[in-house]
Amino acid sequence: DIPMAAELTPALTTIRVPYEELGRTGVRLALEHREGRSRSSEHVILSTQLVVRDTVRQLR
Repeated sequence: DIPMAAELTPALTTIRVPYEELGRTGVRLALEHREGRSRSSEHVILSTQLVVRDTVRQLR
């Protein structure tokens, strides 16, 4: 999601990605890996948010 998406005509529907949380998690995992504390099977799922704007319409 970028600010420009809301300013376009029609305003674009986008996905908001938690970049700050993504960065923190990446650093944490890298440090754990370096220290030998990582689990090779560990999966991290971060949530995203759908930002609905004018390019989506409701189904009837």
